[in-house]
Amino acid sequence: MTYYSRSSSAYDITLFEDPDMYESGDKAEDIASDGAAEHQSGTKEKNKRQGSRADRRNAAKKSSRGGALRITLAVIFGIAFAFIVVSIIHGQVQLTELNQEIANAKTQLAEQQSVYTQLQMKVDSSISTAVVEEYARDNLNMNKAANSQKEFINLSEGDKAEVTMTSEKNIFEAIAEAFASLWS
Repeated sequence: MTYYSRSSSAYDITLFEDPDMYESGDKAEDIASDGAAEHQSGTKEKNKRQGSRADRRNAAKKSSRGGALRITLAVIFGIAFAFIVVSIIHGQVQLTELNQEIANAKTQLAEQQSVYTQLQMKVDSSISTAVVEEYARDNLNMNKAANSQKEFINLSEGDKAEVTMTSEKNIFEAIAEAFASLWS
């Protein structure tokens, strides 16, 4: 870009302008070479172009800010979406693991219930009345009671209560009676 000096401005801002922003056919070199001629003949047209350039620069700045904002929002939403997806996948993995643990626990419970049933049957068979009678007869020399050894009680007369009085008194009862006789 060639250096172009304007008499009314302290700095040449055309050095910082993007050449693609000019209207078709306008290049920075063309503006620099035609500067003196344009200054006198087309000041109004130049001001109009400069105004449109300024508008374009402002629009470019706004669109670049908007683009940066859009990119930032897209990145934030992308991260949030990725976090949600990872959370869902992690939850499903945990759910699968817990379901597997439940299935294993149910299988182990069924096995333990089977073992319990087997042991209960062994205990029941070892404590049956036949085994107890055999042990009592063989090891303890015990027999079943015969009819002559049985004594029957008749309960058809009703209930009776008998109170027995002891004539012997202990020392405390004797002292209590002595005090009671003093007061009476």
